[in-house]
Amino acid sequence: MAAVMALALSGLLVLAMTGVFLGIGQSFTAQPAEKAQFEAAMDTLRRSEFAAASTAYTAFLRQYPASGYTASALYWLGNAQYAARAYKDSADSHRRLVTEFPNHPRTPEAMLAMANSQVELKDSKSAQRTLETLVRTYPQSEAAAAGRERLSRLR
Repeated sequence: MAAVMALALSGLLVLAMTGVFLGIGQSFTAQPAEKAQFEAAMDTLRRSEFAAASTAYTAFLRQYPASGYTASALYWLGNAQYAARAYKDSADSHRRLVTEFPNHPRTPEAMLAMANSQVELKDSKSAQRTLETLVRTYPQSEAAAAGRERLSRLR
């Protein structure tokens, strides 16, 4: 998982520098301080300092609540929280992403991560519902393919 996260992080860092996320043309203008704070949180996560990254993303979201980086900050916050074993907080961060940004490219992955947190919290019924919603809502996503496999193990 660490190698996958590092690869995903390096790709996101390149995309974050251009202001274009995941190659789908979602662009926005960020103030230099806003961009620097987001990139600092990403750097902290990339160093596997999960608690510090959680703090950095939380501070970023408080300081820039309407940022173009908000969806990505929520995604990476949830991942940092999961890595720090703060599963309830992780599920809450990913749930907020799913609710507020249903069309964001990271939303299917956030649903899969949310189900992982629910499993860690021993809430298999919620995990099953999350995975069923993922598969139904984003059937062509890679996350849905993984979700189908996990559903078969939960049932």
